[in-house]
Amino acid sequence: MERNLLIELLEDGDKVSLYSPHFEGEEYSEFEKFLLAYKDTYPNDVRQLVYRLDIIKRDGAADRHFRYEGKKNDRVMALPSHLETTSLRLYLLNIQAKILILGNGGLKTTATYQEDDHLHRCVKTLQKIDIKIKQREHEKVIVITGTEMLGELSFSINDE
Repeated sequence: MERNLLIELLEDGDKVSLYSPHFEGEEYSEFEKFLLAYKDTYPNDVRQLVYRLDIIKRDGAADRHFRYEGKKNDRVMALPSHLETTSLRLYLLNIQAKILILGNGGLKTTATYQEDDHLHRCVKTLQKIDIKIKQREHEKVIVITGTEMLGELSFSINDE
């Protein structure tokens, strides 16, 4: 099933800007859905992840802040890093260490994300978005300039 989405700017920063996919017909972006789903049941974990995002916005999106997820050829990463412990995982795309596209995530109860249907779907969605963004960058439809992602940020992905 094709689903339309917009890569929506959440916060513009000097070192890092935050974006999130927002699917057509849905009230909230993927990151907002994550926050709403877990803020009441895991408030300390959500607070820790938001604190880490604040540090990243201040200092930059260096690899040390993240766990590598997905495949070698994509830009999918997760919070928290290996240095921190939370029950939650937040999946994201790290674009040139200047732009984070915050996706969704959830409670990590399995050894790998692939063993959990919801987490696996979150990562697969970001992988498909990453492929589209790379294609559009190559075609110069999307241009990354510092912390800005410029161009046509609406597209569709096959979400099956």
